[in-house]
Amino acid sequence: MFVRLLCMVWFWIAASVVQASDFRVTFINPGGETGFWGDVSKTMSAAAADLNVDLEILYANRRPYGMQELLRRRLDQGDLPDYFILVNENQSAARLMQLMEGKPSKVLFLLNKLTPQQRVELERRNIDLSGIIASIVPDNETAGYDMAQSLFDEARLFHPQVKEIRLLALTGDTTTPAGLQRELGMMRAVADNSDVKLVHAIPVNWNEELAFVRTRNVLNRTRIDVVWGANDEIALGAQRAAAEAGLHIGKDILFAGLNWSNRGMNSVKSGNLTMTHGGHFFAGAWSIVMLRDHYFRRIQSEVSVDVMFKMSPITSQNVDVYLSRLGDGNWDKIDFAGFCKSMSNRSHYDFSATAILEAADN
Repeated sequence: MFVRLLCMVWFWIAASVVQASDFRVTFINPGGETGFWGDVSKTMSAAAADLNVDLEILYANRRPYGMQELLRRRLDQGDLPDYFILVNENQSAARLMQLMEGKPSKVLFLLNKLTPQQRVELERRNIDLSGIIASIVPDNETAGYDMAQSLFDEARLFHPQVKEIRLLALTGDTTTPAGLQRELGMMRAVADNSDVKLVHAIPVNWNEELAFVRTRNVLNRTRIDVVWGANDEIALGAQRAAAEAGLHIGKDILFAGLNWSNRGMNSVKSGNLTMTHGGHFFAGAWSIVMLRDHYFRRIQSEVSVDVMFKMSPITSQNVDVYLSRLGDGNWDKIDFAGFCKSMSNRSHYDFSATAILEAADN
């Protein structure tokens, strides 16, 4: 009996060793388990499973100071992970890095990294930033430009006789770098199109209901031809307001969004959105890929690796391909090991839409 018990104990120990993860990561997610931030977590979890990473995700649910509270509590808990993945949502990263002072864990910034001004201020206060080993951010400015240009081009096709295209821009918030960069791209497109008038640029805090209310208020006062939404939820909320006002969506008034959400893709297919730009929720997976490479290739005095990747538009021309390969949201079918430099002998990262579609079709 004793021998049998001893064998069972040794088997359990051996199994634990085999299943042990290579390293540990904690992600402080500014959002929740659904919507865009839920999709970020899902791709991150799928990559962690492929790459043998012990992943912990803590959700702030967009609460003010929620990320700061979660990080402080996790640091106080001890037994820290090898890496923290942080987000500069609402420019809160300066406070997060102050909490990280003196801690052994390394930091990767996801989707929104420290601004140059934040870096200067932290360095002035002698906050050590050497623990930041990487960032992964999308090209939000180009996406914002593409969305606006798609609206202007479609408006001219539908209403060639109209001399002035009246634009309503519904932005995310006034501080998050990603939203500010998208807005900058939109403003650049307005400057490039002399027949466009920006009627209003209104922040709606990334909220569908607020987008609905503020669009309804604008439509009660003036004519709008095109609506630029900083994400799909915003664009879809604005669509409801237009429908309530009796406008024919896709003809009387046009919309563009961003996120590659399933709702957004279906709205493109039905002709209600000119495009949904995006693919950036895969940055959750890319962050794990980059951390795996860092963990297995790290050297003394290694400098921070900053990666900017292009997002891609889903339009009426390609939406069927995206829906067929990505519409089910099953990220476990993608082998994320193939994106790692340390596992595939790649010389550079390929986080393009083409690479994603190919991986999802295997």
